[in-house]
Amino acid sequence: MNGGGRDEKEVPKLHRAEEPAQQSIKPPQLPISAIVLASVGGMLLFIGLFFLLVAGLGVGGFLIPSLAVIAVAIIMMLVAWNVWRKIRVRHEERQQEENERLLCDYCGGMNAEGDLQCRFCGAPLR
Repeated sequence: MNGGGRDEKEVPKLHRAEEPAQQSIKPPQLPISAIVLASVGGMLLFIGLFFLLVAGLGVGGFLIPSLAVIAVAIIMMLVAWNVWRKIRVRHEERQQEENERLLCDYCGGMNAEGDLQCRFCGAPLR
């Protein structure tokens, strides 16, 4: 006896050796334009707030330029956010299409990229 007190043999778990390993989902690449817009917008926002501070101290002529610089900075940061959001949505749609393409319509089996037929039932994939 094995010291475990059981006479039964341990039954191995069945699994498919062909199943693809869990693929990590890569986040979308952030475009350079969004990075530049957000960076420059952040710097302009800082400068505009500094000008606003100077205008608040009573120095004349700084209020209107500070508000204009802050407005431009906010617009640049919103455009950067919009670019990033569109890229992310497109990436998620592509991932969803890829996952749907790899799933067999007949048996529900998950297939590898490049497969033309289902590994499990032989049905043609989309």
